[in-house]
Amino acid sequence: MRQRIWPIYERLVNWTAVALFAAMIVVTTLGVFFRYVLNNALPWAEEADRYLFIWLSFVGASITMRHKGHIAVDLLLRYVSPAWRHRLVLAAQAGVLVFLGIVFWASLPVIELTSETRATATDIPLSWVYLAAPTGCLLISIETLRLMARTLAERREGKA
Repeated sequence: MRQRIWPIYERLVNWTAVALFAAMIVVTTLGVFFRYVLNNALPWAEEADRYLFIWLSFVGASITMRHKGHIAVDLLLRYVSPAWRHRLVLAAQAGVLVFLGIVFWASLPVIELTSETRATATDIPLSWVYLAAPTGCLLISIETLRLMARTLAERREGKA
């Protein structure tokens, strides 16, 4: 069952990122066309682009985590034994989970506080924008837990 769930989950997250990026391209193109060709700027385009970019950043960060693409300082890992390497990697991943938990819980009051506030140009609740933070934390946490499971499996198999 696990083999079926993860590919579906990954496709869903990937396609969400693609949809957000495509929406950004469409909104940006419309904004440029209306401003410079029709000389009649769309008042909501810049704001919508910004909010789409915020969401794309959090969703994209989870995809980057899945592929271990985030910047890391691995100098110490080069000079320790494989057993210690796994321990240090797990400790770092646990630290990421703690950080994500703090950001997740800290973002909840902000969402509640901004639920009645509406964006100027798009008139959407600002809480929808701020919802990107806990959603991103949840997605990144899932990927971090998956990486931790891989690290533990590699440790059991004795891989370096």
